[in-house]
Amino acid sequence: MTSCALRIVVLAMASPACLASELAAQAAPTARTVPAVVAPATAPATSFTTDFGYVATSGNTRVSTVNIAERVVHTRGFWRFEQVFGIIYGEADGEENANLLRAGLTAEYAFRPWVGVATGALFDRNRFAGIARRTEEYLGLVFRVLQTPKDTLRLETGASLTQQLGTDGLENDFPAARAALSYKRTLSTSAFFLQTLETIPNLEVSEDYRINSESALVAPLSRRLALKLGYIVRFDNLPEVGFAKTDRIFTSGLQVSF
Repeated sequence: MTSCALRIVVLAMASPACLASELAAQAAPTARTVPAVVAPATAPATSFTTDFGYVATSGNTRVSTVNIAERVVHTRGFWRFEQVFGIIYGEADGEENANLLRAGLTAEYAFRPWVGVATGALFDRNRFAGIARRTEEYLGLVFRVLQTPKDTLRLETGASLTQQLGTDGLENDFPAARAALSYKRTLSTSAFFLQTLETIPNLEVSEDYRINSESALVAPLSRRLALKLGYIVRFDNLPEVGFAKTDRIFTSGLQVSF
C-alpha cells in the first residue's frame, strides 16, 4: 500500500470517531446555571461628621453661644443606619437664654432601589419653647425620587407616636402623621447645599401641627474640614401656653468629616 493510500485509510477511520465524539459532546446535558442572589456591590461603610460653632462677646454685653452637632451613618447591604445629635446653648449676661437638644436613631431597609422602609426614635428638648422633653417613634416609607451625580431628592411618609411633657408639668401623648423631604445639590467635589422640610400633624387635634425646616451650605476648606452655614426654622402652630409659635436659629461653624 502506497503512502498516499495509507493516509486515505487513516483519515477514513479517524473521521467517524471524531464525528461521534463531537455529536456526543453536543448531546451531553450541560449543567444548569443557578442565578446567584443579587446583593449590593458596595461594601459596608461608615461616615462621621461633626459641627462646632462658638460665639462669645465681653465688655458692655456678655454673650456666649455654642452649637455642637454630630452625625454617624453606617451602610451595610440593603441596610442604612443613622444616628444624630445636636445641642445649641446660649447665655446673655450670665443668664441662660437658649437650650435646645435633639437626638435620634433611624434604621432603613431598601427592598427596591427607589423605595424602602424606615423606622426610628427621636428625642428633643427646648425649655425656651416650653418643652421639657418630647419623644417620637415613627414608621414609614422612603422614596428616592431623584438620584443623579448632582441632585438627590428623598421623600418620606408615615406615622408616629408622640409623648410630650411641657415645662409646666402637663403631659400630652398623641398619634401623628409625618411627611418629610430632603434635597441635596452638589456644587463641587465637597461643597453642597442641603434643604430639609418636615411636617408633623397631630391626628387628634387638627390645629396642632409642627413644621421643621433646615437650610445648610457647606464649603470645603481642606480634605476633611469645611465651613458650614445653617438656618433652622421650628414652627409649632399650637405652642405651649405663653410661648411663641416660631423659633429661628442661624448657625455658623466648622464641619469635620471622617
